Amino acid sequence: MEGEPIQPASRGDEVIDAAPVTRRRFLAWTAGLGAGAVAPVLGPAFRADAAGWTALGPVEGSAAGSADLSVAGTVVPTNLTRTVTDAFLPPEKQRIPVFLVSEGGGRFTVFDARCTHLGCPLTWSPSDRQFLCACHGGVYNAQGKVVGGPPPRPLDRYEVKVEGGVLYVGRLREG
Repeated sequence: MEGEPIQPASRGDEVIDAAPVTRRRFLAWTAGLGAGAVAPVLGPAFRADAAGWTALGPVEGSAAGSADLSVAGTVVPTNLTRTVTDAFLPPEKQRIPVFLVSEGGGRFTVFDARCTHLGCPLTWSPSDRQFLCACHGGVYNAQGKVVGGPPPRPLDRYEVKVEGGVLYVGRLREG
């Protein structure tokens, strides 16, 4: 046996030859293993329409003391209640602050209530008709466009639809 060359294993007419581990094959195997390990963690972030549609409330017949959403330009600070899924925690319901803006004629815009600069909370100034960020001086107009401060883009908006007299809020879209 000593001194004889090693022959590839065979199975009948088929010769099984183990391919050498090249740098390319090793990197491909390592990348596949890494992607398989990371996919369960990042998967929820890439799920299409993970949030679904959430009812925000009726668009007509507002209760006494609440804003009349039929008037164009009405801005209402409110909250969504959504089930939020985290990769490491069980799903739980959370209140998400938003600004509901009536455009008139049954059209609405729902803005995320966080500044696009660093995610600080916003307030609505009815006298100036602007969204203000007290942390770094960000200022947005009633349409969500940046008019002052360091924010890099307009306010983020939620998709909206009205069905059966109820306003629904969908996915969050970048400003």
